[in-house]
Amino acid sequence: MAKKSSKQANPVEELRYEELIEQLEAIVDRIESGEAGLEESIKGYEKGVGLVKRARQILDQAEQRVVDLSLDDLDTDADAES
Repeated sequence: MAKKSSKQANPVEELRYEELIEQLEAIVDRIESGEAGLEESIKGYEKGVGLVKRARQILDQAEQRVVDLSLDDLDTDADAES
């Protein structure tokens, strides 16, 4: 079994948040519909876990950007009042 190069990008890392959600919904729909057998369901679940982790990273980064922007805005307001 060949190992992936550490320089090779993980496709999940390249997906936008909306794409992650679409893939998650497709996995859930397939599992819930009964189309997937046990093994395929487990593989889908594993992939879903990775998608959720990446989605959380994106949301955490977005939240941090909002906090940073809010702090910058507060600093600007404080400077204007001085």
